[in-house]
Amino acid sequence: MHTPIYSEADYTAIQAQKHKRWLIIGIPCAVFAAALIVSLFIRLQWLTIACTLIIGVLLIAGYDLFIKPLRCYALHLKNCLDGRTHECTLPFIRLSENIDLVEGVRFHQLLVSDTDAKGRPYERLFYFDAEKTLPDIQEGDLIHIVHHDLAVADVQLLPKAE
Repeated sequence: MHTPIYSEADYTAIQAQKHKRWLIIGIPCAVFAAALIVSLFIRLQWLTIACTLIIGVLLIAGYDLFIKPLRCYALHLKNCLDGRTHECTLPFIRLSENIDLVEGVRFHQLLVSDTDAKGRPYERLFYFDAEKTLPDIQEGDLIHIVHHDLAVADVQLLPKAE
């Protein structure tokens, strides 16, 4: 029985985590916004400047460090679950140990062997999610890959021919 790599539950969990992180960033911003309003009424220029700078730093750094990675991963999940996917069955070569950051998502390079229109072999590159584990696949094993662009949406080890 084959279990897909991604499910709607994964997407829902990422969205819930993103919502929690917005709350964690938003609550201190709301406190400093209230202090900003008070500083405008009592005319303390240094407090107005300090509150504005703190809100800006919280929003920019908070988004870049905590929200953007989840947004990019959620987009990747949505593309893999609902986007236009293609399928191919090719022999596995290797999975890179190095992690690449592609469109804000961490991936391992997955190399498979393919042939061009003239029948010449070449290595074809896909990106496999660094957060997921690849099934136990050895070099030369035939795998069925479902992919969106270069990102692997699903991979399945095919039984060996007798």
